[in-house]
Amino acid sequence: MDTLTNSPAPPSLRSSRRLRVAIYAPHFAEYSYRLAAGLARHCDVRLVLNRKDANQQWKLADIAVTAPFETRIRNMSLRRGGGLLGIPASFLDIISFRPDVIHCHEVPEIYTSQLIQLLRPLGIPLVLTVHDAIPHSEGGSGTSPREDAWRGRMRAAASVVTTHGESCIADFRRASPDFKGETIPSMHGVLMVPPAGGAITEPDPGRILFFGRMWAYKGLDVFIDAIDMLAQRGVAHEAIVAGRGPEMTRLGARMQAMPTVKTINAYISPADTGRLFQSASVVALPYKDATQSGVLASAYGNSRPVVASATGGIPDVVTDGVNGLLVPPGDATALADALERVLTSKPLAATLTEGARQTAAGLLNWDRIAEGLLGSYHRLAGRTVS
Repeated sequence: MDTLTNSPAPPSLRSSRRLRVAIYAPHFAEYSYRLAAGLARHCDVRLVLNRKDANQQWKLADIAVTAPFETRIRNMSLRRGGGLLGIPASFLDIISFRPDVIHCHEVPEIYTSQLIQLLRPLGIPLVLTVHDAIPHSEGGSGTSPREDAWRGRMRAAASVVTTHGESCIADFRRASPDFKGETIPSMHGVLMVPPAGGAITEPDPGRILFFGRMWAYKGLDVFIDAIDMLAQRGVAHEAIVAGRGPEMTRLGARMQAMPTVKTINAYISPADTGRLFQSASVVALPYKDATQSGVLASAYGNSRPVVASATGGIPDVVTDGVNGLLVPPGDATALADALERVLTSKPLAATLTEGARQTAAGLLNWDRIAEGLLGSYHRLAGRTVS
């Protein structure tokens, strides 16, 4: 087990009146670390992370922390000596903290499901962040009878479910109409923010970034069609397609034949990912369906505007003409038109860039997100918010 050096707060500095929140996150390490940093201003926090996930995401030591909290890093892989044997260790990490509230992510896998079942008899209130209330089409979070059963058990154990905006709440209520607990919006905060003191660099002119895990629902085929149109129109541009997944294989030959498209079909380190976002003039998210998007959060964290599909929870964050442009999902012509507008109009690009920066500082700010959760935490613990 590893413990990050920013933590824990010495016992002598802990107030017995402060709420204690344990966050269990075998996935979404950067998300959870930034949330913990926001919560630590108000609560005592212990964060339990998966070593592999923590190592592959943004360098946690570079994330600004204004109040100390404890981070424990465990081997939660089903391979290399981890797996189900790690559940008792994670269980002890949580209960030894004596939390008032436990906060977990819903992930359709046995590890999290089993741990929640072990914790359930203790009666500690559970807050569950549901990232995908309804599984994505054509890959992504996926679904199967086994995964549906894991989701069902996790949701049944939760006292409060958080989702990323009102659209996602509506999806959750359709998917789980029998859920009796509280359902609240809690936005997906910024990711890949430059380290404290790091400057935002100027983008490469005309560069469009398409980033992420390449599943069919992400709309890579729509994006390629739009790039073809930009080339035919003579719009100066460079398209970077970065990430791994089945669509890179399916569409690889076509992209190789396109002179303005550069593909990066490989693992991309957090540092290189940050540089990719910084180099982009605009980030494309032509998703066919969506809940929320870590790519969107990363674009705004780097003050980069987006052209995105008006689907799922994306319009809860992207305001057309303010911090990005919205297009109908699956419409390559509309996508090409919107990208052309951003690339050829400096005033529009400047407006959208400033809007992205303001959204990162406001709606997607982790301190604000953490403060929005405190009321539910205190109600679950039977406390009055101080």
